[in-house]
Amino acid sequence: MRRSKISGLSAAQIDVVNKDFYLGVMGKVPPFATIPVAAGMLYDLASLTKVLGTTTRILQMIDSGLLNLQIECREVLPEFPRLRMTIEDLLLHRSELPSDFKEKQLFTEETMYSFLKDFTPYKTNETIYSDIGYLLLGLVIEQIDDQNLENTFKRHIFEPLGMKNTTYYPDFQQFILPTEITTSRGIILGTVHDSKANRWSRPAGSAGLFAPLEDIIRFTQGVMLNKKMDGSQLFSTDIYQKLRDVSISNRTLGWEKSFGEGIIYHTGFTGTSMGIDLVKQRGLILLTNRVHPSRENTDYLTYRHKLYQDFFKGA
Repeated sequence: MRRSKISGLSAAQIDVVNKDFYLGVMGKVPPFATIPVAAGMLYDLASLTKVLGTTTRILQMIDSGLLNLQIECREVLPEFPRLRMTIEDLLLHRSELPSDFKEKQLFTEETMYSFLKDFTPYKTNETIYSDIGYLLLGLVIEQIDDQNLENTFKRHIFEPLGMKNTTYYPDFQQFILPTEITTSRGIILGTVHDSKANRWSRPAGSAGLFAPLEDIIRFTQGVMLNKKMDGSQLFSTDIYQKLRDVSISNRTLGWEKSFGEGIIYHTGFTGTSMGIDLVKQRGLILLTNRVHPSRENTDYLTYRHKLYQDFFKGA
C-alpha cells in the first residue's frame, strides 16, 4: 500500500489502496486549529479497539484451541454462573446484553461485575450491538492469557503485524489529536474518550486504543492478506473463511457486513472507521476526530457511509 495525502474534516487521514492522504488541521479550536495533521499522529480509535484488539485475539485463541465459538462465558469466567451466552454470541452481538448502561455516569467496575452476576440471557438471538459484550470479551482474554490487554495485544497482534505505535498508553511526546471538549473532563487528549473504558482500572476490550494511520494500514494489510510480517498466517484458513463468509443480521465475527459479501467494516464513535474487502483485497481507512470540539457534527456520519458505499461499489 503506497502512501500519498488528502483531507475530510478539520482533521482527517484517509488510506485507500495505493493512496493515502493527510490534510487539514488537528482540531477546531486553538492551538489545534493551527497545527496541520501529519504522518504518525495518534487517534483515539474508540470502538475500532473491538476489532483491532479484542476480536483478533479471540479469533487467535480459537485457532490455538484455547477457546471455541460454542463455549459459554460462564465456563471461562465461573464467577458469573448466569452467563450462558457463547463466544460466538458475543462476537455476533446476539448475546442479549444491552447496548450500554442507561446511567453511564454511574458506571464502575463494581457495577459491571454486579450486573454480570445477575444477568440472565433468554436466547432470543436478537442482534444488539453491545459495548458491554466487548468489556466481557476483554475479561475472557485476560482470564486465559493471564495478563492485561495492552501486553497480550502487543505480543500476539501488534508486534507480529509491525504496529509499533498502537497502545492504550500513548506517549505525550507523540502528536495526539484532541478528541472532545466536555464540561466534566475539559479537553480529552491522550486518555480514552469512552466513559466506561475511562472508568475501567486497566485496558478495556471495548475501547481505548490509540494508533496512527500507518499502524492501521499494517493491520489492514495483515487481515486482507491473512499474513503476519514473518509470512505466517494471522488466522487459520477455517477462521479466515468464517470471517469472510458468515453473515447474520449484517454481521460476521466481530465485524459489520454492511457493504456486501466478503466486506468487513467497523466504526468508532470518535470518527474512526475501516473497511476491508477480503475477496478483492482492497480497503479504506478513515481516521478523524469528528467529535472535536463537540459531538454535534452528525452530518459526518452520513458522509462517511456514502464514502464507503461508493468505494466498495467502485465509484
